[in-house]
Amino acid sequence: MRAIFLLYAMTTASLVSSLAFGEDLGGLKTSVSVDTNSQFGLSKGSEGNDRISVREAELLLYSPADHMFDGQLNVAAHSEGGVMHLEVHEAYLGSSKLIPRSRFRLGHFFLGVGRINQIHRHDWPFTTAPRYHREFFAYEGAQDTGLEYTYLFPLPFFLEVTAGLTNGYVFGHDHSTGSKPKTPTHYARAVTYFSMPGEGGAQLGLNYLGRTDNAGTKKTLAGLDFTAKWREAQVLKYLIQAEAWHQWLNSTRQWGFYLFPQAHIGDGFYVGARLDYYTDTSLTYGGGGAYPNGNLTIVPSLLYRSSEFVTARLSLTQDFERQGTTTQSSQMIEFQAVFFLGAHPAHDF
Repeated sequence: MRAIFLLYAMTTASLVSSLAFGEDLGGLKTSVSVDTNSQFGLSKGSEGNDRISVREAELLLYSPADHMFDGQLNVAAHSEGGVMHLEVHEAYLGSSKLIPRSRFRLGHFFLGVGRINQIHRHDWPFTTAPRYHREFFAYEGAQDTGLEYTYLFPLPFFLEVTAGLTNGYVFGHDHSTGSKPKTPTHYARAVTYFSMPGEGGAQLGLNYLGRTDNAGTKKTLAGLDFTAKWREAQVLKYLIQAEAWHQWLNSTRQWGFYLFPQAHIGDGFYVGARLDYYTDTSLTYGGGGAYPNGNLTIVPSLLYRSSEFVTARLSLTQDFERQGTTTQSSQMIEFQAVFFLGAHPAHDF
């Protein structure tokens, strides 16, 4: 009987040890996010697809690889034309312990420029990217494989500078293998933080990005981003977020911006409105003279957040497109529902 008891105890201990090891392999954390999006056109020419679809489902794994390095893997299935595509969004190894006042990552990631380009779209404060972002980056964001390094300067105020160098075979969200560029994608970002009246805080970023593709097309981007937040306990009471970008694409020049204020109105409800604009200043008439053009979009929205894990957003997109002397308008209503399974890592600010 004693031998049977000892055998049972040893087996149980071994099983418990194996389960504990499997559950906490260096602090492995898992998060799943699902982004459901519905678009319905209210007028002719609207971008609404009149369907309900899972826009994106992501599996995120992140953990210390050892006492010096951290790793992250993000695999996403996203809908394109009603068809789901599975791809790696992020897969990198990084560290904030190896070099004093520094952090770096090596692998595949969203490029560290701007505000929304660094954030997965299920975490954006609005449903769909502004027009200029879709033109300059992609519907979600520009991602590539390479090295990114960030240094915090030892100054009496906050100043952090990031520099990155990536393959540059493709730019934006592109599934092709691309061709070897003449100049790979390189970028830099300087960011500072300061206090705002009413116990708020703000982050200001200055951005640069450049590349020259295999065909000799030179792309240069310069941008400014601003984010201000006012919190009360754990509730985000007010948010102001804005970005402005200028693009030089060989001899063409485009610029655009967005401004998004949001306010908490109680019981998990928020109201916000995004104003964005895009234009190509290099367009001219055949006989000369600037060709007036631009896209103005106004998107009021109502957000409900029951917790940090479940959100729902209703938006009305009003789009005004000017080409020469003609202006066309269209309207679209969007409903977005996002939920998370497991803890999602917080953003820097």
